[in-house]
Amino acid sequence: MEPWTGAPSSPDKETADSSPVALNSYTEWDPLREVVVGSLAGGVFPGWQESMTHTLPEAAWRICREEGGQPFPAAHLKAAEGELDTLAGILESEGVTVVRPDTVTHQRPFRTPHWTSDGGLYAGMPRDLLMVVGDTVIEAPMSWRCRYHEGDAFRTLLKSWFRRGARWMPAPRPQLLDELYRTPGGAASPDGDRWAVTEFEPVFDAADFLRFGEDVIVQRSHVTNEFGIDWVRRALGPEFTVSVVETNDPHAMHIDATFAPLAPGKLLVNPERYIPHPLFEGWEILPAPAPALPPDWPMYFCSPWVSMNVLSLDPETVVVERQEQPLIDALTTWGFRCVPVDFRHVYSFGGSFHCVTLDTVRDGGPGKYLAS
Repeated sequence: MEPWTGAPSSPDKETADSSPVALNSYTEWDPLREVVVGSLAGGVFPGWQESMTHTLPEAAWRICREEGGQPFPAAHLKAAEGELDTLAGILESEGVTVVRPDTVTHQRPFRTPHWTSDGGLYAGMPRDLLMVVGDTVIEAPMSWRCRYHEGDAFRTLLKSWFRRGARWMPAPRPQLLDELYRTPGGAASPDGDRWAVTEFEPVFDAADFLRFGEDVIVQRSHVTNEFGIDWVRRALGPEFTVSVVETNDPHAMHIDATFAPLAPGKLLVNPERYIPHPLFEGWEILPAPAPALPPDWPMYFCSPWVSMNVLSLDPETVVVERQEQPLIDALTTWGFRCVPVDFRHVYSFGGSFHCVTLDTVRDGGPGKYLAS
């Protein structure tokens, strides 16, 4: 793997392959031992496709239409990459082993027999592409064409985990034909379905799933269809229950700015999107305070509610953006130790602490935490 600066170096392949535990992660909150932290280095604006109108802020449409495949603003990108390096260093100081993706080129255009893309995107959000459930890593078949080769940056890690005994489960490679999209030039929607993707083939982003031991919850979204959810359900087998939860989010893309399970029985929720569900009977529900992000802060891919995209280090410790003081106060009152980290420059590129990480090793096993 390529070296990086700003925090201790990632283990090389030989060191990583010699670790006794490759993957073990069943929940979002058990004590964290090893994690992937993404990299925005070399990131570019995504090549435009009309299905993005359902999820991207309208202010970003022109940029992606005109600058797809072109590098992100250099100064802002450098600041964001510095924040990622700082996060990696803080996690190391908390006793967590940090590994990073390979450095790859995202600016090169590419094509399939059916479509072309002006370039890729980045390797900044491993949670979008990969999901660890127990000793298995699942590669998601994402519906944005620019993300078709995003897995290349994580290939060294995937091979290392497999060599050490993990199960490696890529989802079926999608064609991403026009028939997949309910947009001008794509498929019609005679059933009135509001989602950007049809049931043409299985697609999903891994970030639409959350793990609760033996239970996995998922939202249907503009990038995750029922076909994809059914594939995950069958792939995981009868040991896990995959349940669909409804959210009040017309721009739904990734569940982790709507739900954040922080400990057994404690769920942070987005007050604008959360719909109560019987699965959480008996859980304490904390509505997240409104984001503290200034309204003029540049946000290319998501809303300011990425503020609640926190990372649990254990059932008592949460990594939170340093300037989200109302959230820090609420979590502290709720009994958590907050680890503050500056992360607003990363916000601009579509995620925060949960998005930019992939927890590969946590203590504990599956367990049963949700109501039947």
